[in-house]
Amino acid sequence: MFVSKWFSLILLILCGALTGAEKDEIKTISVMKGDSVTLPSGVSEINRDIQILWLYGPEDPDTLIAEIYKMSISIYDSYEGIDRLQMDQQTGSLTIRNITITHSGLYTAQIMTAMATYKRFKVIVYAPVTLPVIESSECQISVLQKCATACFGFSCEICTLKCSSENAPGVSLSWYKGSKRLNQTSSPELNTNLSLTLEIKERNSDVYQCVAANPVSNQTTQFSLQEHCPPFSDSSHSCGFTEAVIRLVISALVGVATVAVLVYDFRS
Repeated sequence: MFVSKWFSLILLILCGALTGAEKDEIKTISVMKGDSVTLPSGVSEINRDIQILWLYGPEDPDTLIAEIYKMSISIYDSYEGIDRLQMDQQTGSLTIRNITITHSGLYTAQIMTAMATYKRFKVIVYAPVTLPVIESSECQISVLQKCATACFGFSCEICTLKCSSENAPGVSLSWYKGSKRLNQTSSPELNTNLSLTLEIKERNSDVYQCVAANPVSNQTTQFSLQEHCPPFSDSSHSCGFTEAVIRLVISALVGVATVAVLVYDFRS
């Protein structure tokens, strides 16, 4: 079997070099870890005169992992997880079951007929993204604003949200308001989590969404401003000494301004 494997590979390379070969463009396929993916050979029906070899490599497809010749299928242990591979008897298409991150790489089907043809694939395996976590800071509000809020019914103006998610290849983190994307981040530093801050400067009833996504999966956490960052209000609160003084000062200033306007009008 070992001799036959390498003889087939060498023969195929020589035939391709001598007769010329038709090569398709590399097709990129994204797949989630644990799923199955089928790489089509492009052959509708195999006969005894057709030989198909599948080769694989992380960067260069130079390792023979499966072939069909004279209607007989061979799967080789050169592929990590030989039991994951399945070759279609009729078409020669290759299926990889329960795929893992380590199975990312380049796959090539070499079809030998009167002329060698090639089907080439770049398979990228992604882990599913994790659910993003949202943290909200307390509303930024001063003592004067607290008094105004408690005694006059004004509300907090600023609420800061921080969304975090585990980082991985291909992962991005985004804030949405409805269907509109507000900002986005990603990072090649995979040893640190992704985080993205959003500052809301006016109170509204909209629902904000933090979305962690990669090419094969996404997770969304929603945030309601009214539910998670409520305005400072307390119906049982009455202005204390400090608040009362501030209120008197404001009233006095308004009174002085009114008198000044009346005096000015009288003199003019």
